[in-house]
Amino acid sequence: MQRSLRRIALLLAVALALLCGAALAESPADYNRNVPQLLREGHLYADSAILVDAISGDVLFSKNARARMYPASTTKAMTLLLALESGISMDTPIVIPQQATQIPADSSLIPVFPGDMMSFRDLLYGFMLTSGNDGANAIAVLVSGNVEAFVDRMNRRAKELGCEDTHFVNPHGYHDPQHYSTALDLARIASEGIKLDAFRKITSAPSYIMKIQRGNNAMEQRVVNSNSLLKSDNTYYYPDCIGIKTGYHSQAGQCFVGAAERDGVRLVTVDLHCMGSVDKWVDTIRLFNYGFTCYTGYSMEQMFNLAGSKIATLRVSNAIASDPYEGMLNLKIAQISDPEYVRMVENDNQAAMDEAIDDFVTRCELTVTSDMVAPISKGEIIGRLKYMDQSGREITALLVADRTIEEQPPRIELTDIFPVLTYFENPLVVLLAAVLILLIVLLVIAGIVRGARKDRQRKKIYEAKRLEYMRRMSAQKRRDARSRRRR
Repeated sequence: MQRSLRRIALLLAVALALLCGAALAESPADYNRNVPQLLREGHLYADSAILVDAISGDVLFSKNARARMYPASTTKAMTLLLALESGISMDTPIVIPQQATQIPADSSLIPVFPGDMMSFRDLLYGFMLTSGNDGANAIAVLVSGNVEAFVDRMNRRAKELGCEDTHFVNPHGYHDPQHYSTALDLARIASEGIKLDAFRKITSAPSYIMKIQRGNNAMEQRVVNSNSLLKSDNTYYYPDCIGIKTGYHSQAGQCFVGAAERDGVRLVTVDLHCMGSVDKWVDTIRLFNYGFTCYTGYSMEQMFNLAGSKIATLRVSNAIASDPYEGMLNLKIAQISDPEYVRMVENDNQAAMDEAIDDFVTRCELTVTSDMVAPISKGEIIGRLKYMDQSGREITALLVADRTIEEQPPRIELTDIFPVLTYFENPLVVLLAAVLILLIVLLVIAGIVRGARKDRQRKKIYEAKRLEYMRRMSAQKRRDARSRRRR
């Protein structure tokens, strides 16, 4: 009886814990749009999602991003990439091949028909904006000769891009159990695609007018993008969105691969297997908003100052000896032609900051117009800066000194005291002076020699007189001695 009661109590505790866990689990309804940086996995409708920096490849947010999923028509991002990489000119006239019709009956269509003539550009816009499976097959045949060869190329290209869990069976994404990918792999494909201008233009076009020659009839056919984020009159319009592709079938659910760009930051998102038709738009906007909070904007002046000695330091000559920085002068910029410029850098990523600074330096051109000789006054205009941003736009600014540098006091020269010495700057004068000095030296030496000779003669005479005197004195003493003896 007691054992049964313990089992019941344990079951009740487990049930209570599960109920509490369910109550605490986050859901899309818990998302707070006022704090987009607090996005959590539970705030997304998609079963699998990812957000990446399309330039660096850094993963900024993920939810089951490595799970194999059905990509549906987001597959067409790879088809478009290979079409643009094929080398076929956008203006090349093409004829829709027979294989364009070899698709399942319930496929989405542009529509185009075998024998239709148009430019390669019109085919790409038409197939991408309408998600036409007929266009996808036509592209495959035009690029590789047949669909099978094109699909092989799709899988090889996926491997080249590092897609480890992707396998394509067709160029359009119609369901097949062996046609799968992951959010991470689709993000890699999309990031590669939006490096191309044509890819971005096609995937970001809200609509397009195709020009088709069908038999004897010249037609115009307007195609409309199914991407609600691109439509300014739509609830889910996102001004920074630049594509890319929707997808849907019953097994894949609602899917979307998106891209957005702001202030040099380019983001790619993937949402796979959403249930509601608008869930993918909600998720994508939440991912975009989260992504842009992962970056800090730095002004032109801040980037210049961060570059520091790599660009903003010069040495000034003739600085006073007591200058604390030994004549090193830091420059600042002023009168920036575009004060609204910002460079976005990923937060808490020193490698990204170092890369941004190095890139900034390579884009700067400094012209120093002032002679870098002290004295230099704080705020003095030193030169000009020209900067070419990532979009090719030119920004200019003035270079100014950030401090005052005093000059070295002038040295007092002997010529200042004895102006006559300035004459010695003439080589002829120097030569004559040298000859004169040599003559004087020789005369002095000769005088010394004569004086020495006279001294020796005087010494001889003196010695002879001394000896004569001594001799006389000695004789006198002898005479005196004899005289005393006589007495």
